[in-house]
Amino acid sequence: MKTFSTVLVFLIGSQLQAQNAPIALARAEATYNSLTSITAEFTQTLVNRMLGAPETTTGTLFLDKPGKFAMRFEYPEGDRLVADGEWLWIYTPSSVPGQVIRQPIPTGGTLTPNLFAQFVERTAERYEASYLGMETIGGVETDVIRLVPKGPAQFRSATISIAVDSGLMIRVLVREESGQDRTLELTNIRTNVEIPSEEISFDVPRGTRVITP
Repeated sequence: MKTFSTVLVFLIGSQLQAQNAPIALARAEATYNSLTSITAEFTQTLVNRMLGAPETTTGTLFLDKPGKFAMRFEYPEGDRLVADGEWLWIYTPSSVPGQVIRQPIPTGGTLTPNLFAQFVERTAERYEASYLGMETIGGVETDVIRLVPKGPAQFRSATISIAVDSGLMIRVLVREESGQDRTLELTNIRTNVEIPSEEISFDVPRGTRVITP
């Protein structure tokens, strides 16, 4: 009888965990759909086990729905990623001075630069989701969910943390095809605020060469 009870508890627990993933993802998508804009401070950490110590960058993220997204780096200072509604600009003077990459913006799926749309919009259609449990991040209780792309993607999997109270994604860890882990953690999140136009547009600095792959 004890063994049967243990198995029953395990099965019930597994069923509840399976249900938690779609519930948390639905909450995150509903929150995302209700917003017009997001700004947040970010800390990004890259871990490549072949290259040694982690690399950390910081800055501010901007999302102006439906199609504008940007990351302004404070460290390395001057680096920017901007999707201005027409082009995706990648400007990294800290490593490649005098050059900016310009390319068409992927509009959806796992390739869009909009991290929120990438991981919480129509998630069930594009990923196999599994619930990993709950975790407190910076005092915020979150649901943690692992996502594995169903189709072609530039990464193997992603683990997202969704705030229980707000439904906002506050952390994402991406396991890239190279085996490198990229973690983006968001703090001081503000929603439905006006974003200055200069933050979601890109003016090519004088003397900078534009490369369009």
